[in-house]
Amino acid sequence: MNAANMGGRGVGSKRKVTFWKILTVLVSVPMLVSFLISFSMYWWPGIPSSPRPAEGRIYPLNNHGHYTYMNRRECLLNQAMWWIYPPGMAALIAIEYFVDPFDHKRRWRPIRPPRPW
Repeated sequence: MNAANMGGRGVGSKRKVTFWKILTVLVSVPMLVSFLISFSMYWWPGIPSSPRPAEGRIYPLNNHGHYTYMNRRECLLNQAMWWIYPPGMAALIAIEYFVDPFDHKRRWRPIRPPRPW
């Protein structure tokens, strides 16, 4: 397949473009899920507002100036959800910059001024 059929992109075949699109979705779905989990932790009903060492709830979660306390499992879950972002964002930025599977970077047309006549 030549470049004229692909809109001038240098990616290659449609099969490669489909692969990069699927990879982009597979990277962005865990990032979305981790955002939803980490965002919803502030409203979990089981997280108390005072430490309970007998239950193991000694890990603070700053909930807009009001601390809530998590146990070790919840704290590790919160940290794991936040550690998904750096490699995921790096992968998405690299795919979009180098491959551009969704054709976000269109070729710019030169702006021509109107003719004077």
